Amino acid sequence: MEVHAHTHTARKKWTHYFWEFIMLFLAVFCGFLAEYQLEHLIENQREKKYATSLLEDLINDTLDLNNSIPYWQTYNSRIDTIRNEIEEDPLSRDPFLLYRCVSTLQQNNIFLYHDRTIGQLKYSGNFRIIRRKVVADSLIEYDAHIMIIIKDIQDNFNILSHERRESENQLFNSKFFNLKYNKKKFDSAAKKEPQIFAIRTGKEDILIQYYNSLYALRLLTVVRISFQKVLLKKAITLIGILKKEYHLK
Repeated sequence: MEVHAHTHTARKKWTHYFWEFIMLFLAVFCGFLAEYQLEHLIENQREKKYATSLLEDLINDTLDLNNSIPYWQTYNSRIDTIRNEIEEDPLSRDPFLLYRCVSTLQQNNIFLYHDRTIGQLKYSGNFRIIRRKVVADSLIEYDAHIMIIIKDIQDNFNILSHERRESENQLFNSKFFNLKYNKKKFDSAAKKEPQIFAIRTGKEDILIQYYNSLYALRLLTVVRISFQKVLLKKAITLIGILKKEYHLK
């Protein structure tokens, strides 16, 4: 009868299990750190990408504002000219100058808000990506300033412009607007068709109404210019903040 010896495995010390636990913990912890670092890197890249896009939008805003402000300053200058001519004795008025200025009032120059990026941030719920508080706060203030004030100005402008056009339809003939830069042809056309030429006689009450509507329009345009100058400063400040915070050129 053979006797088989039983092999006994030595019991592991508690320190062995302890080190196994430490190694497992470190492996999991390092994996977590690596994943966190990767997510952090991706978030930083996304934030900088949005910052770059915001910078482009703001630069476009400043270009548009630098074009819009002089336009409205000229617009008010033309209003002043029209009002001054209306104040003149009817026989002393310059019809060519009147028509030239009135015809240019038919145009408009609405500030185009380049909100492509900030719109994405707002409506996709990604505003949290902008983690620099100074940037986020400045953007929110800038956006609110535009969305509230510019809409109110444009709404009032549309109302006043409608009133202005109602008066102009009774005082002026749009046929002559195309001749606003050719005095010789203008004078010739007006001489041939005096019966349809402005400012039409017997319309003094409408002329006064028109004169007053231009005053209201001028005041609103002063507000528009003032607002756009403030907005331009805000945009330039924001551009500086973005360049500084995200090291953009």
